[in-house]
Amino acid sequence: MMTLLKTFLKLPKCSAVIRAFSSENHVQEVSIPVPWGEIRGKWWGPTDQRPILCLHGWQDNCGTFDRLIPLLQKNVGFLAIDFPGHGYSSRLPIGIYYHFTTYMLTIQYIKKFFQWSKVSLMGHSLGGISCYTYTMLYPENVDFVICLDGAKPTINKNRIGIMAKYIDKFLQSNEQVSSGKEPPSYSIEEIKLKVHAPNKGSVDLEYTPYIIERNIAPSKEHPGKYYFTRDPRLKSGELLSFSQEELIEHAHNITCPIFMSKHKQGSYYEVKQNFYEVLDVLKRSSRDCDFHYVEGTHHGHLNNPEELAGLVSNFIRKHNIEDRNIGGITPDIIVNKDPKMNKIFLTNT
Repeated sequence: MMTLLKTFLKLPKCSAVIRAFSSENHVQEVSIPVPWGEIRGKWWGPTDQRPILCLHGWQDNCGTFDRLIPLLQKNVGFLAIDFPGHGYSSRLPIGIYYHFTTYMLTIQYIKKFFQWSKVSLMGHSLGGISCYTYTMLYPENVDFVICLDGAKPTINKNRIGIMAKYIDKFLQSNEQVSSGKEPPSYSIEEIKLKVHAPNKGSVDLEYTPYIIERNIAPSKEHPGKYYFTRDPRLKSGELLSFSQEELIEHAHNITCPIFMSKHKQGSYYEVKQNFYEVLDVLKRSSRDCDFHYVEGTHHGHLNNPEELAGLVSNFIRKHNIEDRNIGGITPDIIVNKDPKMNKIFLTNT
């Protein structure tokens, strides 16, 4: 197995960055308790102060930030988490839908656990939408927010019909999870292609291991193959019902500094005009609405993070002015040894 994984991860640039930070103890695996289990993640950089909370995209995990975070500010920490049902984090109980409020609650539970008076947020795609929506709901809680190729919630024209479809799909996938049957398994090459293919090849094949590392387990039924461990109920679809009029109105609530990047080869996932209507409001409401077009696909922060890192670092440097003394890492949440097979990815590549 170890030989296979070494072959799979022939990524000298990627593994070198991970090993460098691991050897200097700049990144630690953590487990944060929540009512349904645990939220797992990686804590990068300083651990004696409140970090920037980092939220990944749909069906990804905190590994999506492994190439970007090492290029950012070194005087502030970053806590990149796995959302519920993603990566190493606990799944929601059987019968409970992954509603958008799940992600809002996750941020609130983490804020409460660390006793943060404020939160600094950075998110990609679904994570960016979660950061934006949380800031819209709790503007007094956020000192600044960074949204990478995902900010305002997208609008579906046929929201009622889509909602019914999603609920039916959830019931089907809920039965699959309840059965306890092993999900379909694939070769490593097939898994790489499945991670690479969505959004027009958004994740370069070279960097798929950063997403895969926390997302697969070896099949017990088909030796030499692997299955995805993320909760299949996530595919049911997101139940979110804001109207464009509401989003325009409540964009006025966002007064804190906000950074937004739009990747040139990404998509809008809705009527393009919707985004720019909200952006126009943010330019007036936010103390600093810092918007940039950047080169790359939807996962440009993972494939080619250098240009984006400079822009984000400048934004953080400018707005990292709130007190961070309360809310550092606590010894009880540090995971010293991960029993999962995929830990091999960090030590043998």
